[in-house]
Amino acid sequence: MLIDTATDDVDGLAVWDWAEGCELPGGTFAIDRLGVGHRSETWLVWSVALWAPAVLKAARPHQIHHPRAVKSLRRETAALSGNLHPAVPRLLADGTDEAIPYILVEYVDGPTLADELEDNGLLTGPEAALLGAQLLPALMALHHRGLAHLDVKPDNVVLRDGRPVLIDYGSARRLGSEQPAGHPVGTEGYASPAQEACEPVSAAMDLYSLGRTLAEACGELPDSLQLLLAPQPNSAEALTALADAAGELRPWPEWLRA
Repeated sequence: MLIDTATDDVDGLAVWDWAEGCELPGGTFAIDRLGVGHRSETWLVWSVALWAPAVLKAARPHQIHHPRAVKSLRRETAALSGNLHPAVPRLLADGTDEAIPYILVEYVDGPTLADELEDNGLLTGPEAALLGAQLLPALMALHHRGLAHLDVKPDNVVLRDGRPVLIDYGSARRLGSEQPAGHPVGTEGYASPAQEACEPVSAAMDLYSLGRTLAEACGELPDSLQLLLAPQPNSAEALTALADAAGELRPWPEWLRA
């Protein structure tokens, strides 16, 4: 049943105990749980309307009345609503006002970059640069709408037919907004020094995290791409540098400039 719960093995708190085939919010049916976060959990579901798989992200049982759980889901709807970029998943439904707050998002089929690196080893420098050249425009589109992702890392990059898609927008914040005092947003090791210092949200934070992700992907960030880790990188210059570093893998003609 929809209200059945169990206990998470990691934090000992409640999770939904939805059996395969159970009818879920948004006109969907449960297939499998994909992951459990602090405030919400993520499920692979079957959408009847689309007759295709989708991803349901729902507040955990003990969080359904917590305003921060709803706020986190609404950050994702703000980031995904109206998106046209192919490296960002589509928002399919906004159920944040429902009894069990949820969002329904396009399912991106493929391994994460973290899994790919673990299974097949490091990328070459040009391959990593190509990856960055495909991800940075998605971040720039988000920045153009006044938002930053704030959690770019290999676990949040899914490779769909070899092309990266950036997922998990629960940490997204408005550019210029304040971070919680003493509680920086993002993941240690990928967050910039400014982000870890809880400075106001900036686009530069995403470029730094992208740089750290690419460095992990190929072992060491080439000198030509070190500008991603600069305090105030220029997105257009970074995009040009990534395309140039991709060499023969360059994803657009040389005469095109950002």
